Amino acid sequence: MTVEYRGPEALIQAALTAGEDPSAKARSLKALHQSWAQGTRIPTVVRPVVARSWSRAGALEKDIVPLDASSIRELRESNQELSNLVDLFKDRLLSLATQAGNQLVISDAQGYVLWVLGPSTVRRRSDGIGFVTGARWRESDVGTNGIGAAMAEKVPVQIFGPEHAREEQHSWVCTSAPVINPATASLIGAITLAGSFRTAHPHSLALVSSVAREAETHLRANHALRMQRLELTNQLPEEEFILVDPQGSVAASRGFSVSERISLPVGLEEGRSWISGFGSLNVRQVPGGWILTRTHEHLKLEVTSGSLRQIMVHSAGETTQIALSEKHWQILELLVEHPAGLTTDELRTLWPAMTPQVTIRAELSRLRSKLPGMIASRPYRLVVPVFRGN
Repeated sequence: MTVEYRGPEALIQAALTAGEDPSAKARSLKALHQSWAQGTRIPTVVRPVVARSWSRAGALEKDIVPLDASSIRELRESNQELSNLVDLFKDRLLSLATQAGNQLVISDAQGYVLWVLGPSTVRRRSDGIGFVTGARWRESDVGTNGIGAAMAEKVPVQIFGPEHAREEQHSWVCTSAPVINPATASLIGAITLAGSFRTAHPHSLALVSSVAREAETHLRANHALRMQRLELTNQLPEEEFILVDPQGSVAASRGFSVSERISLPVGLEEGRSWISGFGSLNVRQVPGGWILTRTHEHLKLEVTSGSLRQIMVHSAGETTQIALSEKHWQILELLVEHPAGLTTDELRTLWPAMTPQVTIRAELSRLRSKLPGMIASRPYRLVVPVFRGN
């Protein structure tokens, strides 16, 4: 039996209820673990989050080799977002963890343990299984564990006793929550309460979940301040523009329909650049980010022949290659053949007879986002010159 919490994006489960006997629970799980470890079958009664982790990780027996002190210090210093949250984690979790006979573990987005805080008795035990500062605890390193599973699932996870892949961890319970930067949707680390399996409690899962969400609220607020500072410290153009930080978060815009974040190409430089969803734009670097403006230049679309499903966009002497799916290629071919345009019903011939109109429109929308400004609607038609290449 499990206690369930409804997380922000998914159902998360505690490993046992407040009234369950941890020792009896561990004994029942031991047989399930042995059944899996001795073969390839995962018993159907295994909790889904654990079954998925066992499937991903396998029963690994790799040696755990921690980083040296210099490398640990470098990782801490390079991850300012996580380092700035350490005091919050200590304030919210360390005292309660100590009272419960647990330690607080803070790891980065790569799974490296960067801080281990708590009672010395617990820390001595964790030293014995390699659960130490500088060790990496992804599923691919040590099999199923709280940190690795939380990183993979992107939700809080509690791993109890023999749910761990490695037998030396079967006397432990680890309750972990990922910390995700809401502005970039990127994982920055994980927080974990770890101790003897006899200390397991469903409230631990609710606690780390709550603190992780509080940390994400801080990250969101700090991001908003950075975006405000970026807007206020740069002189904005009179023309239509988008002002973004290096990760593509939008601080300000005029004349463009944008969301909170856009996708910037890797290695963006000043000059003309093809920006997904917007086409060819002028790019200018400013303190803290980039200003993007329209190029107002003539585009040409080259449809290549042969088996390759790709097109070439020619703009001001530059060429951008765009690969298309089979369906998008078929749509484009029809539009080339019908320059006056086609309605949704006329394009329906590319789909099975009973395909809903909303499905067709969604596919057309995806193609238009790949070729921004090149396909008009009502009817759907190409609005740039098209020629066929070799």
